[in-house]
Amino acid sequence: MLILAALAIVGLGAAVVPRVIGMQSYAIISGSMEPAYPTGTLVYAEPIDGTSLQPGDVAAFWRDEDVIVHRVEENNAEEGELITKGDANADLDIRPVPYQHVLGRIVASVPFVGYFLMALDSTPGKLLLGWIVLIGAAFCIVGSVVSNLARRREQEA
Repeated sequence: MLILAALAIVGLGAAVVPRVIGMQSYAIISGSMEPAYPTGTLVYAEPIDGTSLQPGDVAAFWRDEDVIVHRVEENNAEEGELITKGDANADLDIRPVPYQHVLGRIVASVPFVGYFLMALDSTPGKLLLGWIVLIGAAFCIVGSVVSNLARRREQEA
């Protein structure tokens, strides 16, 4: 039960609480931002307009169907786009990021928690969590039955 409670607290704390205060969370799934944000890190982005981002800020943005987290190298206000680069990448990103694709500026991170949320986002992860809950419930039921049997034996003796 303690493991289930810990998992629930981590899940709620990592995913729900930031949304309540207006931030979005994203799991880092590649090594392009290492060492600042290693794979499996959960990052939190505050909503911000692309015009407000400065070189050195780390931004979350849409590219095709994916959310990317890269550092702003240049803010080109005349073109309405950002030039970005992953910290671990040698070259700038090939395509600039239009302001309308910006999701926010990264303001906080938690190492390793992203792995947990990525797992819960997959079918095997959901099945594993379901099994963990069922096994936890079974242990509670078995423990309760054994405890009741022990009390009855003590009362009969």
